[in-house]
Amino acid sequence: MKITNKLIAIAAIAAASFTGAASAATYSQEVWTGPEPIAQGPALSRAEVQADLNLWNRAGLNGYNSGDNTHFADAAYDQKMAEYRRLRSGSEYVAEVRRLGGDVSAVAGQPSVGNAH
Repeated sequence: MKITNKLIAIAAIAAASFTGAASAATYSQEVWTGPEPIAQGPALSRAEVQADLNLWNRAGLNGYNSGDNTHFADAAYDQKMAEYRRLRSGSEYVAEVRRLGGDVSAVAGQPSVGNAH
C-alpha cells in the first residue's frame, strides 16, 4: 500500500510539474503581435482621412455599428451607403480634401487634379 501511495504521489507531482512547465512555455513573437499587416494601398493624408469621415457622416452613416444600431436593422442603410460611395468617388471628395487644406494633387484613388485653391 505504501508503495502505491508513493507512486500516486510521484505521478501527481510529475503531472503538476508538467502542467506548470507547459503553461510557462514561451510563444513566438507572431503569437503576441499577430501577423504582418496587409498592405492596403497608398497611405492617406490627414486631410484625406478627415474628408472621408466627413462624407461618411454627411451620408448619415455615423450612427451605425454603435451599440444595438446596426445596418441590419435599418432598411435605409443601402441608400445611405450608396450616397457615401457616390460622394467618396466623386468630385465632392476632392472638394472636401481641398477645403481641409490637403494636397489634392496627391489624393489617393483620384485622378490628378492639381492643387489650385
